[in-house]
Amino acid sequence: MQIQETLSRLDTLLHQCKLDEAEVCLTQAIAQAQAEQDMESEKLLRNEQIGFYRDCGKFPQALGTAAKARALFENAGDTHSISYATTLLNCANAYRAAGKYQDAFAAFETVQQLYDALLPPTDGRVASLWNNLALLCQETEQWERACSCLRRALELVQNDPDPTRTGISAANLAVSLLRLHRTEEALSYLEQADRILAGKTPSDFHYSAVLAGFGDAYYQQGKFELAADAYEKALPEIELHMGRNNFYDIVSDNLTQTYARLSGSRPAFSGLELCRKYYDAFGAPMLERNFGDILPRLAVGLAGEGSECLGYDDALSRDHDFGAGFCIWVPDDLPEETVQRLQSAYAALPKSYYGITRTEMPEADGRVGVCRQSAFFRRLLGTPGVPWTEQEWLAVGDGMLAAACSGAVFRDDAGAFSGVRRRLALGYPEEVRLRRLAQALGRMAQCGQYNYSRMRSRGDIPTAQLYLAEFCKAAMQAKHLLCGRYAPYEKWLLRSTGELPGSEKLAQEIRQLLCLSPAEDGSQYIESICSCIRKETADMETRPQENTGAFLAENAKALAAQAQALERNKATVERLTELEFRTFDKVQGIGGRAACQDDWETFSIMRRSQYLPWEEELLEQWLAAFQAAADAGRNLIMEKYARMMESTDPAEYAAIADQLPALSPEFVQLREAVIAIQIPWMEEFAAQYPNLASRARVIHTAEDSPAQTSYETYLRGELSVYPFEILYGYGRWVVSLYQSGENLTCLTMAETVRAYGYGSLEDAEKACGETPLSGIPLHL
Repeated sequence: MQIQETLSRLDTLLHQCKLDEAEVCLTQAIAQAQAEQDMESEKLLRNEQIGFYRDCGKFPQALGTAAKARALFENAGDTHSISYATTLLNCANAYRAAGKYQDAFAAFETVQQLYDALLPPTDGRVASLWNNLALLCQETEQWERACSCLRRALELVQNDPDPTRTGISAANLAVSLLRLHRTEEALSYLEQADRILAGKTPSDFHYSAVLAGFGDAYYQQGKFELAADAYEKALPEIELHMGRNNFYDIVSDNLTQTYARLSGSRPAFSGLELCRKYYDAFGAPMLERNFGDILPRLAVGLAGEGSECLGYDDALSRDHDFGAGFCIWVPDDLPEETVQRLQSAYAALPKSYYGITRTEMPEADGRVGVCRQSAFFRRLLGTPGVPWTEQEWLAVGDGMLAAACSGAVFRDDAGAFSGVRRRLALGYPEEVRLRRLAQALGRMAQCGQYNYSRMRSRGDIPTAQLYLAEFCKAAMQAKHLLCGRYAPYEKWLLRSTGELPGSEKLAQEIRQLLCLSPAEDGSQYIESICSCIRKETADMETRPQENTGAFLAENAKALAAQAQALERNKATVERLTELEFRTFDKVQGIGGRAACQDDWETFSIMRRSQYLPWEEELLEQWLAAFQAAADAGRNLIMEKYARMMESTDPAEYAAIADQLPALSPEFVQLREAVIAIQIPWMEEFAAQYPNLASRARVIHTAEDSPAQTSYETYLRGELSVYPFEILYGYGRWVVSLYQSGENLTCLTMAETVRAYGYGSLEDAEKACGETPLSGIPLHL
């Protein structure tokens, strides 16, 4: 028979913890070996079967297999060989596990005699003898003898190329030392074993003894919280490799006693807390040990659909797809082979933690395990990241956006995954928010203020109740939009509404309205809810509606008009930015093509940020002037940079100055007046946000050099290419901002940091101070 193929398949099943399939595999292979009269293969398989039954706690079967294995050698007179000694060692362990201690000591004595005669004293198999004899001494409470055996084993395995055996011996020695209450010495050996065995993929089943040992040590020291944590980690490792055997029961009893010293019972964690603890216990060691080279590129956490990701899980949430687990989000360019290795390593982790085993559901695919970062967002949003166009935003349901922002990221060194979530968490772009809010108000008006009462008047109570439910749903969605939040899916919509700032009364009225019997008229509640929503929307309207009472349809129209104005403004900014980039692409620099000429993303963020605060009329005038210049063959971007060289590279500027359009004294006077207003704004920004300012240009022309262009010089170059009428309009607008106490630099920078996922300059300043924000350039 193909014995190596059989053993390889058996190893695979055991690594996958498919114990039932492994038992069948062994039984069938032994039957085949017997049928083929292949005694050598049967010997190997019987040894495997002894260990399998012993580890699974099936002691009668282990003893029966041991007798058959010995008979294969003894009937053939082959009792003076290494193979027989190894088989006898396995039999001794079976006797020990089954409580046949006298038989076990006798077998170990014979093994020792054979090893002394047949093996050099430094052979690794001798160390196995001492390790296993020590286990027997432990079970018979001969602790000093056990320590002696284990020290001999450690001496033999210290130089082994595979440190696993050192870890096993150290763990076993620690167990004996603990029974002698030599706790500090035991901890030193446990720490040695932990360094060797923690995080292996798949984990070594001896690691469970290390974890249980830590539990015993901490218990002896009176550190009961640490002890409970160690026992909790040990239990799923034992179950993973050996099922709920005798060792599992012992550790479980120890855990119960430990909790009795604490609160009296196992703590109840939320789903997210459980998953975080599971990652810390098993995920982090596995990733750090086996994937340290790519770990800085991975993001780890739990997010997406699910009550636990929203923080709303309860006892009823545990009936499906609930339990310990996490997701590893990998970059899109990570090789598929590496992704599969990660998935296999994740699949080999324990299946339970703190007594909870995840009940996986087919529809929950992709929530835990390994997932490409773009696939996570595409599954929820239909886009590989933050929606780009208004159409993409409007195509995504609130619940999916809430899911994409839910949960927690446990680790994300690169920050790419968290960056997308951070930008999503800022909420809808304002024009999209206004559109959705207008839709919600329109739905409230149609369902609650109009059709509900009409259906009741007709006596069609069932249809009225349908409209009532739709009205309440629209009202809750409207409140979320007013607060800049994504509404979760329906199951948690009312709860989420009640948690919004200032929404307690609204949520209570909605709850009371929904609890009315069909015979009761809810019109009074409807009008109260509509009045509340209208008051908040009225504060948003640029042209508040008059004499509309509480009827929301008119408010919806006003919000839709505001959305349309914003859409028009953004469309103008987009056209202008694209035109500038096409023009920028044609600039021929002295030193060749600049890297930023191929960086559309950064360019577009910088230029959009500059233009979004502008008034629409001024934007349209500048777009028309820029397009006219391009049609006439002028490259205004090239002229802008050429103007800057007057300060940064005077010699080169002198050679090209006569090729630039002349500027009238009136133009220069107006330009410098505008600059005189904007420079203090930049100085004020730098003083208030020093971390962000460190990423921007130096401020003053006096600081110019061939290697750096100041903000003042850049601004002078930019203003110099405006037609006089554009500069005049821009100047009037700047003066109006100054008179109203606004700072254009702050308005511009606020747009920039928002594009990088920060809700305010303060948020970005704080983050920039904590970690370098390499993804936030503040100038081109």
